Amino acid sequence: MKRDYRLIVLIFSYALAVLVLLRFAPPTTQNQEYHAFADQRTVLGIPNFWNVISNIPFALVGVLGLWRTRGLTARVLFAGVLLTCFGSAWYHLAPGDARLVWDRLPMTLAFMSMAAAVIGQKWGGDWSDRLVLPLALCGTASVLWWRLTANLTPYILVQFGSMLVLLLALLFDKSLRGLWPVLGLYLFAKLAEFYDRAIYAALPLSGHTWKHLLAALAAFYILRWWRSGKILDAEARRRGAKP
Repeated sequence: MKRDYRLIVLIFSYALAVLVLLRFAPPTTQNQEYHAFADQRTVLGIPNFWNVISNIPFALVGVLGLWRTRGLTARVLFAGVLLTCFGSAWYHLAPGDARLVWDRLPMTLAFMSMAAAVIGQKWGGDWSDRLVLPLALCGTASVLWWRLTANLTPYILVQFGSMLVLLLALLFDKSLRGLWPVLGLYLFAKLAEFYDRAIYAALPLSGHTWKHLLAALAAFYILRWWRSGKILDAEARRRGAKP
């Protein structure tokens, strides 16, 4: 497979920028107002009901992904999606920094394994499996770093850096066009999170609840892309085996 070194150059440039920011930029702290979500209704005895229950789609996509895909990268990715359901639900039952750790840890698994997957698509599938565990470890470390030092910068860079890798891969490789909805849904999810109260003032569900639903739909599109790619690869091998 022909390798496009522009992507890896940009990734290393981003990594260098991360190191510079960690060394010279002031730390980013967690705004405690983040935990004060717009919709705090208790339903069926469950506090913050809709922000808790809206995590169920993550479990559905995660289980389906673990069932329908193979390979280390896919396992880490969809395990992260599945665990996000439980981590996020646990956090939203009683929002606070201590529980937010368990919300963010599985999300970093999904972010970083997605980055590994798109790099592997460019360079060959074996690169995904080589990179996924080191990248997942970096993502986990960013959350633990925040918890130990109160500096949120590494986690922010991990989250948006993985989306930057996806954006660059989409721009460089037309074969990844099936992932454009993932990037679009992620952006809408972040907007819904930011306008949590404004959306809740206009709609029955708050922006944060919509964020969960949009992010779970993005995970479904990742699964859809993954499955279509596997099918296409299998068909190509069959055609190649024909005389």
